[in-house]
Amino acid sequence: MDYKYRFMRGGFGLAANISAHTEECEYAPSNTIQINQGLHLRLPVDHIHWKDAAWLSFGLSLHSANLSRNDGSHLLVAIDSFTYPGADYQAEVAALAIDGWVHQNLSIPPCGVSVSYERPRRRFCFDWGPDVVPFCDALPG
Repeated sequence: MDYKYRFMRGGFGLAANISAHTEECEYAPSNTIQINQGLHLRLPVDHIHWKDAAWLSFGLSLHSANLSRNDGSHLLVAIDSFTYPGADYQAEVAALAIDGWVHQNLSIPPCGVSVSYERPRRRFCFDWGPDVVPFCDALPG
């Protein structure tokens, strides 16, 4: 299942393409990142930058309340590919891309993350939602 994240403002933009699928597992899958109880992320077999891996993990963690399993089973989100074609790029866009992928493909409501562009400062500003600090132990849900 593919998803294309796009954000364009005044000639500047962010873009990322993500292809992923899910698998239900009886046991914790190997070679994965555990996001939460019963929720795991597998990164693509091709080269991926550590910052992209971190932000993909963070973005998926924002949905952990809706995706985690409490019955002993496990849900694996396997990233088949992650690319960022022809745009300005910041690793944070990986979190926005996986948020869109989860919303589109798993029918989970968006978690409220967003980006804006501050033209006077020429920078992208990411909003992770009220009281959410990336990579903090206290995530929503």
